[in-house]
Amino acid sequence: MVALILLPTAVFAQSQFAGEWQARKGSITLNIAVTEGKAGGTVVIQGPGKGQLEMAISNSQKNGNALEFETKDRDATFYRRLTLVGKRKGLLHGTMREMLIDERVKKRS
Repeated sequence: MVALILLPTAVFAQSQFAGEWQARKGSITLNIAVTEGKAGGTVVIQGPGKGQLEMAISNSQKNGNALEFETKDRDATFYRRLTLVGKRKGLLHGTMREMLIDERVKKRS
């Protein structure tokens, strides 16, 4: 009986992150889906010209009003956190070695 009460709460907790989140200049897009209570999806980074890099979201974990997750590109692991600043706004923070990214994002869908 307890598991039935906790499971919907866990699913709802991560579902607030589901959707398409985009940085103001369109350089980064998060496509987040929640399946079986676990957040996944992709991070798409628009490069110069028409190039883009798409990385799968893995090891996601909700921590308060933030969703922490990893993405990988070849041998590099990026540690990222999407912190909600309202229902449709957030801050994307990312690190890889000494590189640091902070982008304001807005939920598009």
